[in-house]
Amino acid sequence: MEKNCSVPLPVNFNCWKHHARFINGQIESITDIEHLDELKTYLLQIGESQMDLYYGPYSVSEISKQIIQILNRRKITSSEQYQTWLAKEEKNYQLVKLKDKSVWTLRFSEEPNRYVHIHPGRYSPGTIRVKATTLKTAILILCFKQAGEIKSIETDGVNFIRKKYLSEPPIKSFSNASRLGRMINLLSKKW
Repeated sequence: MEKNCSVPLPVNFNCWKHHARFINGQIESITDIEHLDELKTYLLQIGESQMDLYYGPYSVSEISKQIIQILNRRKITSSEQYQTWLAKEEKNYQLVKLKDKSVWTLRFSEEPNRYVHIHPGRYSPGTIRVKATTLKTAILILCFKQAGEIKSIETDGVNFIRKKYLSEPPIKSFSNASRLGRMINLLSKKW
């Protein structure tokens, strides 16, 4: 299991929050329940708010390369040039569109070598808006299933995981049509 994905410099990208295929690969790497302690530390990176999760065709590497190409075409090759570009229009971010029509938000990161902080744009093609708790719950449920700890996904099991691992209140019932059910289906997809 990886703490985060590998991206070329100067890109900073949190794959646990924003890339469904990366998350799917991490879930598939689970071999037993012992990985769950490690997983809990990675889930902290997801935070507590809402985010946009990219499920489009591009790998993390392909996304990063396209964004770097866009910056190079604009002759933005340093942190200072990047900050100046972001500050245009007094909004401190810029939006760029990739070849698959997905829109990406570029912000400044304080990390010296990874100053190009990227994440999917809100409601961009190939993304889904998701609450952090829903994403964390889906990841944990699928990890339990991958490790063979649960055979099917039912309300009691979901509530056990939400209470024990996330300190979240129970849900009334689980269905595949719910937001959680749809997130589980997305993260279970065979890429």
